[in-house]
Amino acid sequence: MNTPLESQLKMHKKVSLTNLYFNRFLAVRYITAFFLFINLYWAVFLLGSLSIAFALPLVLIVLATLTSFEQIKLYRNHKNHLRYASLFYRIMLIAITVLIISIFTPLFHFFFPFLKNSPEAINILLGILSVSLFFTILILIKLKKIERNEDKHFKRIQAYQEIIN
Repeated sequence: MNTPLESQLKMHKKVSLTNLYFNRFLAVRYITAFFLFINLYWAVFLLGSLSIAFALPLVLIVLATLTSFEQIKLYRNHKNHLRYASLFYRIMLIAITVLIISIFTPLFHFFFPFLKNSPEAINILLGILSVSLFFTILILIKLKKIERNEDKHFKRIQAYQEIIN
């Protein structure tokens, strides 16, 4: 028969493992929140400019929200493949690439009608989009590693499981 101390220790081990699995996706959660707010601000500015281009950040906001809900579900039901996160970051990769290219075309005013086409605006946008592209690629690589259980966090989880068992 389990003593209260043994059952408490067993529960602690289970919660620790759940938290470790959940924290595998910590970077994904933070970067998703970053993109959610960036796209929210962009959509507000586009709506203020009465631009039809607001549909792009709106789609990205919906996908980021679905990704966030998918992340919340991970606490109770761990899985390696995140369908919405993978979709969101692949679409982000395409969108950012299109936006970087559009900066140097007449489409600049379509996607950024609230900005003046000046060297300063272009440099700031290129900086933001380059950082976003870097984060997107980083998260896509991380998601692939997690899917294949090749991430560093998984190795730590395995080491922890060996210690507690």
